[in-house]
Amino acid sequence: MTAIALIFAAAKPAAEASSSTSWWAPAIVAAIVAAAVSLTTFALASWRARLDRQRQLFAEAFEAVMEYREYPFIVLRRSKDESAKERVRISGDLSTVQAKLNGFKARLRVEAPYVGDRYAELVAATRRIVGPMITQAWNTEPVVDDAQVHNPGWDFRQLDTYDDDYVRAVADHLGWIYVPVRRKLREWRGSGKQSPATQRPPHNKA
Repeated sequence: MTAIALIFAAAKPAAEASSSTSWWAPAIVAAIVAAAVSLTTFALASWRARLDRQRQLFAEAFEAVMEYREYPFIVLRRSKDESAKERVRISGDLSTVQAKLNGFKARLRVEAPYVGDRYAELVAATRRIVGPMITQAWNTEPVVDDAQVHNPGWDFRQLDTYDDDYVRAVADHLGWIYVPVRRKLREWRGSGKQSPATQRPPHNKA
């Protein structure tokens, strides 16, 4: 009987330890799971906020390019009265747009280098093609009648490829699929060939 008593006495602490473990082990697991869920939720919220901010930035950068392209028409429609003041005003506004373009180029290269490169190409092509149009508009007598407001043969279609390259880069960046994989898939479908925009032609600043 003494041996049996010793066996039960030795088993009692082990049973008590097992009993005490049974309540805190699930508590630790639950805490770990809760922490993981919280961290995942925080990471997803931060990622979505970052994408929303970048989406706004990309849109504003593209709007600045479109604003610059309006200046041939703005110059052409300038007021004939007080032309010196009008020239100063329009030139100042154009300088502001130029500064915005330069600022967006720098910001996009930091936020998303590939998108930034496509934007730099878009801006360069826009200045190269639209700059001479603005100069031509300055050298043309301002229109005095609404009926005279028309496109004097300016062709913006050369910029379509650069627009498409930029918009595609933005879509890739904001998409759910990993960007390099998305580009590879496009190349595999045969639509990812190098476009003229990637040749980085020289440009003139108006």
